[in-house]
Amino acid sequence: MPTVKAGDGTPLHYAVHDYADRWRKAETIILIHGFARSGEFWFNMVPYLARFYRVICPDLRGLGQSTPLNDPAHALSLAAYIGDIEAVADHAGASNFHLVGEAIGGAITLIFAAERPQRLRTLSVLAPAVWANDWIRNAYAVGFPSWVEAIRALGVEGWVRKSNTLARFPVGFDPAFMDWYAREVGKADVDVVAAMVEFAGSVDARPYLQKIKAPTLALYPTGSNISSADQEAALRDNIASVRVTHLDTPYAMLGMLQPRACAEQILSFAADHDGIVCRE
Repeated sequence: MPTVKAGDGTPLHYAVHDYADRWRKAETIILIHGFARSGEFWFNMVPYLARFYRVICPDLRGLGQSTPLNDPAHALSLAAYIGDIEAVADHAGASNFHLVGEAIGGAITLIFAAERPQRLRTLSVLAPAVWANDWIRNAYAVGFPSWVEAIRALGVEGWVRKSNTLARFPVGFDPAFMDWYAREVGKADVDVVAAMVEFAGSVDARPYLQKIKAPTLALYPTGSNISSADQEAALRDNIASVRVTHLDTPYAMLGMLQPRACAEQILSFAADHDGIVCRE
């Protein structure tokens, strides 16, 4: 599992999955995860993607095996995240690549596409947090004065358990999965997650959308308090080449809930651009 140092010395871990035919050079897909998660959370989409592409799953700075962060409040910034994606791509030898982002990773990848257009073949975003709306700030506080105070009071795992069915997953979803999800996210350092709240609450991809030149696929649930209709409209109205597709669920965690459907959409979109066929 490779590790590279970012420009400021922060260690960045990433995993590489490649089961493409050995007699051809597979293009690269880089997957950027969402809030408080890690590259591990792509596990159920990787088998579909890695049969035809080299798949790279970084852990965002301070999360997963990309540790430690001495000062998360200063280390987490838009410039740092953009530089981290480029550092991982460079280290992995991907001069250009397909980029995928989910949730807050979607916002980061939208801005990366605008700022580093020469690096991208296509961009795909899953329920991207184009900006943080008031519903997110209020609901994720789960009764506490603020989102950050809730996380610090409950701990990361406790906050995840209390907030999981607000928008991520349906009530009554597989209890074993829900327990695994809470425990896995709960491994994240509380200071890193608190810093991510501040980042997520302030980042806004709208000013960057008109600069995006890469063909873009946006996967959305049929309705969500997080990925609202006005956010979809912002992508439609401002990105030069965008396809918006809805999956049949009102919940935001598309990659967890419908991994095959998400992977097939991404594969088809990337393969159309590359002029290849992604089927046996």
